[in-house]
Amino acid sequence: MRRGVLFILAWSLAAAGCSRRETEVARGVRDQVLLIGNKDEPADLDPTINDASSTERILQSLFEGLVNVGGDGTTIIPGVAEKWEVTPDGLTYTFHLRGSARWSNGAPVTSRDFLDSFMRALDPQLGSEAAGYVFPIRGARAFVEGRSADPASVGIAAPDARTLVLTLDHPAPSLLTLLAGTPFFPVYMPSLDANGGRHQRGGPWERPGVLVSNGPFTLSEWRPNAYVSVRRNPDYWDAGRIRLNEVRFIPTDDDDAEERSFRAGQLHVTRRLPVNKVAVYAAGHPDELHVIPSLRTNYLTFNVGRAPFTDRRVRAAFSLAIDRRQLVDAALGRLGTPAYSWVRPGIGGYSPHGGFRYDPTEARRQLAEAGYPGGAGLPPVEFTLNGNGGITLQVAQVLQQMWVKNLGVQVSVAPLEFKAYLSASRERQFQVLLDGWGPIPDAADVLEMGATGDPNNDSTFSDKAYDAAFLASQTAPNGTARGAAFDAMEAINAREAAYAPLYYANVAFLVHPSVRGWRDNVVGRIQWRDLYLAP
Repeated sequence: MRRGVLFILAWSLAAAGCSRRETEVARGVRDQVLLIGNKDEPADLDPTINDASSTERILQSLFEGLVNVGGDGTTIIPGVAEKWEVTPDGLTYTFHLRGSARWSNGAPVTSRDFLDSFMRALDPQLGSEAAGYVFPIRGARAFVEGRSADPASVGIAAPDARTLVLTLDHPAPSLLTLLAGTPFFPVYMPSLDANGGRHQRGGPWERPGVLVSNGPFTLSEWRPNAYVSVRRNPDYWDAGRIRLNEVRFIPTDDDDAEERSFRAGQLHVTRRLPVNKVAVYAAGHPDELHVIPSLRTNYLTFNVGRAPFTDRRVRAAFSLAIDRRQLVDAALGRLGTPAYSWVRPGIGGYSPHGGFRYDPTEARRQLAEAGYPGGAGLPPVEFTLNGNGGITLQVAQVLQQMWVKNLGVQVSVAPLEFKAYLSASRERQFQVLLDGWGPIPDAADVLEMGATGDPNNDSTFSDKAYDAAFLASQTAPNGTARGAAFDAMEAINAREAAYAPLYYANVAFLVHPSVRGWRDNVVGRIQWRDLYLAP
């Protein structure tokens, strides 16, 4: 009898041990905690200087600008500004802030907060890469470039606590879309001033328990290389529509590991998906697979200030040696479309003429003309990457093979972790960079990177004709004239090859069926009001 009791007890314990444990995903559904893959560990959480798409989602959960982008990725909807007017000439925008907008410490969000934040973006001491976005504002460029030190010369005014007025030098068709971006989120200046000052990049004010934000969530916890946690903000003006209690952004630089985490019930949403798993999910779990085109162009950035890429012919040779169709077939599959222009066709209604091509014979001729026949005598070339896995490494390896085959050139690969990669690009400490840009729906957002002195011009390329064409695009009286200016910039870059487009990205990722209200869009924008979790 005792043996029978002991047997039953042992069997019961074993059965309990073998029962399925609750997964993180199931627990998240129960508690309304969304677990989302984030690819990169954030370098910081300072929206004014952010130029990383992986950090952008975190910032969009913490902060909100004057306007927002709807779930379709294109419609501009009210944010902190409940309404706005634009004069018929397109030169004056007047925003009216909602009285219910609050910071997470309960203080009202005012027009002065936006004025100070915009001026911080223009501060030469800060050196924000996004400063060029506000150059249409009267006096903004002169202030950034130090030709004026008077803040009153900039066309930003706050006549009262709930009114902000922007006066432009010329019409800017994409201004509202720009204002929905992270560089124009307001930051709480009293916190910055008390924690290192508003002139420094980032700082102690970004820490959990210190960061004051105005978006749907507040910063709860930040464990480096583990997760960033944000919790529902009860002081958000539209808090009643936020159903998620918490969002955890989980970084991983390995897309295979991220996919395994999804299968193991540790993520509701991934940031990406390995190329070799796209067909697997399409066949077996099509409801979880999302494949969408994005506005992102992936390209090579040649540092024109460092040998051997100071010579246009060397840059042209490296670009001409690339078979973009083969690159996509070998490394990307459905996740890429060959790029023969810097701007993806269709962005903002613009369709560029493809000026880039594959011509290995001409590539060898250009390299020989530059003094390096068959690659002989060419200084060592280092190829800088963000990370050392997934698509990034596959693309780099295919390019290495093409340069060996078509140019006789051996190129070494230098993978860097994200923070080091950002530092190398900002400080121009590279020869050739595997880069990418996910713009707003306006061709000017990509093409501006080729303008002399633009903070995002990592190539340090400078061309008077290019600059003139960019200025013409900003002051064009109509779409036809604007398109002609874009054509001129594309043609100059195709000739000079400071930036060599490789492919237009198509994004693949996974979304668990429990995630409700998710909407795919080409800019990857999440509308937090729409999301919740359900069994």
